[in-house]
Amino acid sequence: MRQIWILLLENLKFYPVIFRLANYETRAKYKDHSLGVLWDIINPVMQIATYYLVFGIAMGQSHSMTDGVPYIGWLVIGQAVWLFLNTSFMDATWSIRANVNQVSKMNFPISIMPFVRTQINILPFLITLVVGIVMSLSSGVTLSLHVLQFVYYFFAMLVFLYAVGLFNATITVLYPDYQQLVQTVMRFIFWMSGAVFDIGQRIGPDHARIARLIEINPFYYLISGTRDAFLSTGWFWERPEQNIAFWSLTIFLLFVGSHLHLKFRAYFADLV
Repeated sequence: MRQIWILLLENLKFYPVIFRLANYETRAKYKDHSLGVLWDIINPVMQIATYYLVFGIAMGQSHSMTDGVPYIGWLVIGQAVWLFLNTSFMDATWSIRANVNQVSKMNFPISIMPFVRTQINILPFLITLVVGIVMSLSSGVTLSLHVLQFVYYFFAMLVFLYAVGLFNATITVLYPDYQQLVQTVMRFIFWMSGAVFDIGQRIGPDHARIARLIEINPFYYLISGTRDAFLSTGWFWERPEQNIAFWSLTIFLLFVGSHLHLKFRAYFADLV
């Protein structure tokens, strides 16, 4: 636990640096584009529109109900969370390896780099999420007190992304091929995340155990939980098995990632 606190305190202490680095990298990314940071909004919206055409219109779900709510709002909210998780997850995986030589010359710890990547993606996520909420409201959904639990799920996203980002970023420095493995695994996880269709509905009651097993993965937990918040379909304490599975995995990754990071970070520059 001591190692976890060391790294968490580093991130809290240097959060102003995290914020400035995120803003700088965002501006640098689009400095040669006339629309600038608007591409952070256009890209996810276009991707969501593609999935709606495929799974909504082509597969006849555009006017259907999923979990008792219109499919379009259900899809956009789920996709907003998935794009945020997936982009931050993958960006954090290479964050240390790509910046170790530069950061080693600066006066801040390299442990903040995974969270810098998450910080970059927060604003596009919130804007895309608002689009999904507006579309849900226009489809007849009404907000309720359930919306308050979004604070919990957003906090859970940040903790999970830092835990898995620190772990992945450290392993990627030690074993560069790990990043390619992560990319392959994430393509598979997408279909198990519940981002574009209801897993329980597709698998059916005959395979309820398989559906429950799939639903304990952290991506499904965060996506379905955010939907619960804005579509008023449940409370987080109604998912005891998923709560235990999510936080057990997150704490385990944070513990292992912190241990490995502190053990090897003095050698990162030599390993890259």
